[in-house]
Amino acid sequence: MWPIDTDRRLWELIFTGRADIGRALIVGDPFVIVRNFPEEQRNQLLNASENDEPNPLRAMSGSTRKTTRLIAPPPLEPGERVGVIAASGPVDPKLLRKGTEFLSSLGFKVITGPCIHERMGYLAGSDEQRVSDLNGMIRDPGIRALFFARGGYGAMRLLDSVDSDSLCKDPKLVAGMSDVTALQLSLFTRRRFVTLSAPMPAGQIGSGPDELTRQSFAEALMRPLPGRDLLSQVHDRVTVLRHGQGAGYLVGGCLSIICALMGTPHCPSFHNCILFLEDVNEPLYRVDRMLTQLKLAGILERISGLILGYFLGPRRSDLRREVEKRAMELAKDAQFPIISGFPHGHALPNLTIPHGMPCHIETEPLRLTITT
Repeated sequence: MWPIDTDRRLWELIFTGRADIGRALIVGDPFVIVRNFPEEQRNQLLNASENDEPNPLRAMSGSTRKTTRLIAPPPLEPGERVGVIAASGPVDPKLLRKGTEFLSSLGFKVITGPCIHERMGYLAGSDEQRVSDLNGMIRDPGIRALFFARGGYGAMRLLDSVDSDSLCKDPKLVAGMSDVTALQLSLFTRRRFVTLSAPMPAGQIGSGPDELTRQSFAEALMRPLPGRDLLSQVHDRVTVLRHGQGAGYLVGGCLSIICALMGTPHCPSFHNCILFLEDVNEPLYRVDRMLTQLKLAGILERISGLILGYFLGPRRSDLRREVEKRAMELAKDAQFPIISGFPHGHALPNLTIPHGMPCHIETEPLRLTITT
């Protein structure tokens, strides 16, 4: 049996990008998987990587195909064409119109998907219609960003049909949240593709965002991400539950969607990730159950930081204090920093988060800095 120190060293080399494991499957507990590597492969990785410099853009964890670097699409320029599609629930035409007008006010030429007004029960059309709009925008070289009109449910049904090969060959911004968490986690897990967890045109954007939300959204679209401190304007809103510092990929989103993806190839291992969470319309016992699921799955033992956004129950009741208490109970044996009250989720202000970007969190002073 290999010494555990050797297992940790090998996993460190893989995570920091100094060892390329090719098509190895990295899901579940990383140390268990590393210990199953053939002896010859382990020796080759250790010997070949010992003197290499760390390169987080080659880092691997929770991937089902070969991905050796992070893919971060470039910022938008005024005048560029952007697409809006509905991958989840049916769209309110009035909200959509206001949302597209807002995007136009930023200087973009807005194109909506042909099936965006379709309705099939709780879905915005059939799976075939919705994925046709999605892949059509992905494959169109003239479209430089793709916005999801709203959440609801349905994005998960499309994951196996998304043309991620074309998206990686011609990277463009992908923005959404809520149910779109499913696609964002899938793209990060399988392709190391950076997306924006952001308010949506037929959601908060169409309903009328506050100034902080508008500013954060526009900056994420049109300015480089590295070097930005996501907490610079919200210190008075955020509570530090446990001090410390950590570094890793900023990954997460809607808690219920994360739990629904667990056990699938579209969900990362979250090893050394800074996990951000939010949810809406879930009673406290369900939030408790889902947080407990993260603990039982070993995720709270792997992450390097925890960020709690808005947690709103039925009739938009504020569950913040109860969620903070339960999160601290579940993470009592860990050492990573925990902050709460980060303005992200199904309330305003809603700051845009670069999902999948490397970042550093510290609590003294309080910063959440996007790195390279």
